[in-house]
Formats: sequence, structure tokens, C-alpha cells
Amino acid sequence: MLEHVALGQSRFMTPGVAPDPRGILLGRYGLMVFPTLEGVVSWLRLYSAESPLDEILSGLEITQVRTPLGSREMVLRIPAASSYLLDRAARCAQLVGGATYTGTSKHFVKYRDDRAPYGYDANEIQALPEGAAFMVHGDGFIQTYGKERELPLDKLLFRLSRRRVPGGDKLRAEERHELYLVVAPGLGEGVIRYLWRNRIGAEVGLVTPERRSAFDEPGRPKSHILFRTRDLPPRVLDLFLATPGVAVFRPVSQNVAVEVGFAHLIDLASCQSLFEQGRFYLFWGKGDRVDVVQGPLELSGIEHLTRVDIDLEKPATGDTMKLTQIDAVGVPIEVAPSLTPSRRVVAALIPIEQAQWLKRLVYFLPQTSLRGHRVALTDRGILVVANQDVDVIPLGAPLAEVAPGLLVPLGMDLVPRVAPDVLARSLGHGAGVYTVFPPGGHPFQVQDQALVALERRALARVEVAAAEVLDARVEAPGDPAVVNDPVGRFALWGFRPPKGDQ
Repeated sequence: MLEHVALGQSRFMTPGVAPDPRGILLGRYGLMVFPTLEGVVSWLRLYSAESPLDEILSGLEITQVRTPLGSREMVLRIPAASSYLLDRAARCAQLVGGATYTGTSKHFVKYRDDRAPYGYDANEIQALPEGAAFMVHGDGFIQTYGKERELPLDKLLFRLSRRRVPGGDKLRAEERHELYLVVAPGLGEGVIRYLWRNRIGAEVGLVTPERRSAFDEPGRPKSHILFRTRDLPPRVLDLFLATPGVAVFRPVSQNVAVEVGFAHLIDLASCQSLFEQGRFYLFWGKGDRVDVVQGPLELSGIEHLTRVDIDLEKPATGDTMKLTQIDAVGVPIEVAPSLTPSRRVVAALIPIEQAQWLKRLVYFLPQTSLRGHRVALTDRGILVVANQDVDVIPLGAPLAEVAPGLLVPLGMDLVPRVAPDVLARSLGHGAGVYTVFPPGGHPFQVQDQALVALERRALARVEVAAAEVLDARVEAPGDPAVVNDPVGRFALWGFRPPKGDQ
């Protein structure tokens, strides 16, 4: 029924197959046959965890087929771009009880295995019987199949239920960097106030999921309040997970999110092309549904929605009242010991008196350290700023960064402890500016363009004198002369040989 393909073989009985650059027999498609739909889902789950499904979605087809005996099976067809891709697909299919074939149109032969490393070829090709869509050639058998119906992959994704992940609600810091909250309309104002009091950055918007069916749940709300939070603390996450009417979602791609504590059977990030860029998809775990929201999401900062209460009272009046100078409401900014763990030192303020120490230290610093430092000479001292990969010079007062470009002494903090953006506006601080709070002095600012590389600033001007170039040519004493003296007929008679040659 099947013959082993030999290395370098060029003629085959199976139509539409040819050897690839590795010599492996390969058709245009790979065909995997599974007894049930569960095998297809298991294969998609395995393959998406190892390689993106987007690479094979252009030719992927899931078809329910029928054998001549009336039994039903599932067939998954993928484009065979290379034998490496089909090797991975065949290995995943074997793990879940599937068989792999390769071919182009009507006839598919068994894909290679350990017994035939270059593949198999059919030794006889028969015409397809009436009603058959294609034929597979296996070890000792030939099987024909007729197509019944196709199952699109996007519909299969929406129909699959999410599975609960043990410990999936315990998220790491990088997983809590961006989360979505779907809140019932009646709880929106309370959640906004809670996030604002705890200084959690968030954006909010009112969204309405699309109605996917006329038989949708009758008690399901028509709209939700959607929050996008940043760096949600663990205690706040646990509180929201335990609050009825609040659901927490973790994004798996740009426009797809899955409820925290659950996971989709198929890696949704590997098949991003199935989801329209103009929509946002929420995969519920407890509700076992998918909400599709028209996008892109238009969310507003919660600081613009906080409630402001103003209590107006009449001022007290009387003859005995004495008007005095009213103190300003503003509170001065002061430097106080910090209650938080120590931050990383990013700069140092060196007094002018220690400039000679800095010069001596420059001689001992390696080139990588010199290249990583920038320095500015000011009337308050020498400000040295290091990048993230280099430690700052151990001179002067070490400075830590409480906000981008806002430097305070190590172990200190600014009081009152207001939000960094509010503090920046109050100080006139912005991008390209360093605001320094020195120990025991008034703050000052240095423009970023005033900082120069330490290796350029450390070099003093070197006086280099021009050397006089001398002419190295040697004058000839005079024109040479050749003199020919007469030697006679027997010129060598007067020559005495050395003693050793006698």
C-alpha cells in the first residue's frame, strides 16, 4: 500500500507531492484526522502553546467528515509551509491520538515517521468513488471521506468554555501592571472614589456589549463601566475579586482580555488575526460568555470624575472682631526622613571644596564608568548623574529619585506627600529638567542639556607645541670619478696568496 521514500527520489505515484530541501516528501497541505472534536481542540491547545497559530491561519480548515460506513471524524487541514512546521504538527497530533498525512488535493499519504524518515509514497492511486471528497493512504489501508460541514476557528474559540486555573488569581507584579475592571453601573462612583483615595492610576468609560443573539440572557445588564488600572496592589486586587458586581480581567493581547483566575484552552495571543482590531473582546470565566465591545476604547482619567464637595459658610461678624493677617493656605515643601525602603542612588551633589577629590578619582575610574556619568558645574556644587547601568561616584551627598528628574537626599522624602504630577506642576518641573533638593539648602534646577559627559569634562586643556621637522637628506661629497691605471701584461705576478692556501 505504501512505499518508503528514498533520499534523492524524484518520481512519485502520489499526485501533488515533492521532496523539500531536506529530501522529505511534502505536499501543499498537512492533514490531521481525529476521532472527535476534542482531539482538534487538544491539538490547537498544544500547538498554540509552542508556535503562533497566525502562521497557519491562512489555510487552516476544520471539517467534519463522514466515512463510507457512516462514522464521523474530524479533519484539520493546515498549510505545509515546511517540513519543520509539519514535524511539530505531527508530534502534537500523535500526543492527542491523531494521524498526520500530507498531500495537495484529493490524495494524502502518511507523513514521515521513524521507519520512513523521508516519508511514504502510495504504490497505487485509485479514482475517488462518488460522494468522496478526498482519500488518505495509511499503513495497510485506504480510507475515503465525504465532507459534511466546516467549523470556523473563530466560532470554535467563542464556544469553548474557560477553565479555572489553580492559583490564577495570585498575579505577579508584571501581571498587575495593567488590568481591566468590569463594574456594574451602580458601583461605578464608589470604585472611582476608592481608586482615587488609594492613588491608583485608572481610566474609566461606559461600554455597551454587542447583542450577539436574540436569545441573550434576559437579566444581563446592557452596559458596563470599564476601568483600566495601572499597578493594582495585591490587597486591592483581592478586594475586587471578592466583591460582587466587580469582575477583573487580565489582557492577553491588545484587544483581548480574559477574566482573572481563568484561562482559555487555546492561547488567544497566538491567533490575534482572528480578532478585529476595531473591537474589544472580554472572555468571561464565571459567566462563560464573550462580550464584544465596539472599539477602540475611549476611556477618561478618574481624576476628572472625582466628586468635589464644597461647604460654604458665612463669615463671623461682630464689633469686637479684630482682623489680622490671614495665613496662606499653601504648605511649604520640606525634606523629611522617608518611611519607605531606600531607593537606588542615581546622582550625587559634590561640594566645590571636594573638586580635587573628584579629579583624583577620575584617574582610577575605568572607561565604562566615565562613559556612564554626566556632570554639571553649578554654584551649588558639582552635580554628577549616572545612568541605570553605572553606580554613582561615592563622593558628596548621594541623591535618589522620587519622580523622573526629581532628586532628594538618600533616605529622605518630600512632605507633604502629594502626587508626583501635582508636585511637578508646583515646582515648575518637567521633561528635560533636574530639580535637586540638597541637604540643608533651597532646591535648584539644572537643565538636562547642561550636563556633559564626565570623560569630556574631565580632560583639561593640554598645550601641544609644534615640533620642527629637519631635513634628513645627506649631501653627496662630490661627483664620483673612475680611474683606470695601466697594470701591464703580467699584473698578478706581484700578488701573494694567503698563508693557508700555500
